[in-house]
Amino acid sequence: MSFIRIAHLSDLHLPLPKLPHLREIRFKRILSLLSWTLSRRHIHQQEPLRAIMQDIHTAQPDLTAITGDLTNLGLFSEFFQARQWLENQDLPPTLLVLGNHDVIIRENDTNKRELLKSWLRHNPQNTLIPLLIDKGIALIGVNTAVPSLPFLATGYIGKNQLALLETCLQEARSAGLCRIVLLHHPPVYHLVGNRKALTDLKALQDVLCKNGAELVLHGHSHRATITSIPRTDIPVIGTSSASHIPSSSQKSAGWNCIDIQNNDNSWRITIQRRVLINTNHIQDDGQPYTVFRPRPL
Repeated sequence: MSFIRIAHLSDLHLPLPKLPHLREIRFKRILSLLSWTLSRRHIHQQEPLRAIMQDIHTAQPDLTAITGDLTNLGLFSEFFQARQWLENQDLPPTLLVLGNHDVIIRENDTNKRELLKSWLRHNPQNTLIPLLIDKGIALIGVNTAVPSLPFLATGYIGKNQLALLETCLQEARSAGLCRIVLLHHPPVYHLVGNRKALTDLKALQDVLCKNGAELVLHGHSHRATITSIPRTDIPVIGTSSASHIPSSSQKSAGWNCIDIQNNDNSWRITIQRRVLINTNHIQDDGQPYTVFRPRPL
């Protein structure tokens, strides 16, 4: 019986390293800069994030899943800072998907993505579906981060990516892998308002319902939640921001400790929410959630 531990964290919102250059200024970035200056910089801070990362290192995960929003304005300087931060963490094999704050405006972002290529892990055979396969686990990335209109933070997947996701899920199942899907926007209704929702959510649910997955991880809502894909028993796990100051247990900085045991006929998946109580103390948030997912015959 093998045992794999995965650390899931999201919405880091690393501090703004410097103001946007004149050539980077757009109306939506001005709105986000105002939001950061007036509100978010007081909520997303480095002390909580340092405490979370220390707790993750203590837990010694085998893999790491990061579901987006390392930045605030999607600036090149923020991507460069995010790369430095990731390099300094000494993480195990990691898959990162971007969030709406990372892709806040329409622009050529090739150079920015190049900075994070070691964690975005673009599959040479399928560049739209990031993939990390290790120890019998397939971390499968879905990009929902696309530029949206001012005052919106919606996400979109698109037909091409959904078709490739379907193929990836089928191939991973045939290979006997435990399939864990990562995306930024919640894949179920009512966890965020319409202004922040995934616009082709139903199409994604149809793909997951048809092809299956063992687990789906997301961020964006800044809340710790457990739901499921409609018409299935596929667990959907959200997490709060990893840098949020201590507040309610749903929103305080935290991460999901996911343990997977490979049994003869099933995977035993246990998710323990770890939450920041104060700047010096992180503890389990309630009882662990355990689900058994059947393995392909």
